[in-house]
Formats: sequence, structure tokens, C-alpha cells
Amino acid sequence: MLETQSASNVKERILQVSRELFVKNGYNGVSVRDIATASGTNVAHLNYYFQSKYNLFELIFEEAFNIMVKRIFAIIQSDKPFFDMIECWINAYYDLLMEYPQIPLFVLNEINQNPDRLVRLVQKQDPHDKYAIIAGRVEEEVKKGTIKATSTIDLGLNVVSLCIFPFIFGKFAMRVADISFDEYRKVLEQHKLYVIRFVTDALKP
Repeated sequence: MLETQSASNVKERILQVSRELFVKNGYNGVSVRDIATASGTNVAHLNYYFQSKYNLFELIFEEAFNIMVKRIFAIIQSDKPFFDMIECWINAYYDLLMEYPQIPLFVLNEINQNPDRLVRLVQKQDPHDKYAIIAGRVEEEVKKGTIKATSTIDLGLNVVSLCIFPFIFGKFAMRVADISFDEYRKVLEQHKLYVIRFVTDALKP
């Protein structure tokens, strides 16, 4: 019977292996049987605990999304100097997307297939409160003359788009450049430094 193995042990093995396989091969490049084989379980276990591959991926996505929001919110709320905060903000996106590079594509899919669920997920994180905090910091720095007059929305869109697009573009870039996933990760590490300079230079008076 399925219950003869520790439920928590089986579920955690499946989740851990799934994270690794989805990162390496993408959602469409991983089958339920691949996950079962790599985790030392079977397809029945996956169906019993998660019902479908999509539900499993959705769970991993929500876990990663919540981690990302908490990290970024903690950074925005911190007492770090403004430019240090921006650097940590960008680092947080890149670090987490290195671990979960399928998040951007999953978000795009949810926008097209199930936007209401994505809206509910975002609303759980009190986005208005978070926006108010970063807007307050921007306004404070503008008054001090640390940065030039800047729209908080523009700043947020710049940071998010500059951090996320390289991961959306990743598979195409790797195929065109004929490089491995690990090689592309090194490219992203250098690009992250460029993004930090680009955003901070654009803010300076």
C-alpha cells in the first residue's frame, strides 16, 4: 500500500527531485515517470499525493513565489541605505530565479490560462502595503536629493523586467549560443552586475 512508506518522506523526495528536474529541463521537459524514477517512488505515489504534474509544479511555484516576496519585502523594509537596498533587491530576484528559473514562464502561463488564481496569490501578499513602503522610500530619497525624481511604478517595472527577462529568454539564448545551462548561469551572474549598475546609475541625479 502507498501508506507503508512515510508520507512526509515520500512527498519531500518527490518535491526535491521535481524542483531539480523542472529547473534543469523545464515543465514540458519533465514527465511524471521521470520524477517517479528520480525520486525512487512511482507514478501512483505522485497521483496519490499531488494528483497531477501541474499541481506539483504549482505547489513548487507557490513556495518559490512566497519565498521571493518575503525576501524582497524584508529588503524593502530594512534600514539599508537606498542604493544598497536596490542592489539587494536585484540580487534577491537573481538568486531566487537561479534556483527556480521556471517562475517567469509559469507566471506567463497563469496570466493566459488562470489569471484569477495568480491575482489571488499576489493579493495574499498585501501588494498595496508593499508598494506604499517602497514609494515612501523613493519619495524620501528624492527629497534628500539622493536620487532624481522617479516614479515608483517605473522603478519597479525596470527592476522586475530587467531581472526576469533573462530567465524567460534563457532557453533560446542557450540554443543560439550553443552553451550549457551552467555556462548560461555564469553569463547571468555577470549580467546581474550590469543590471545593478544600470538601475543605480539611472537613479542618480
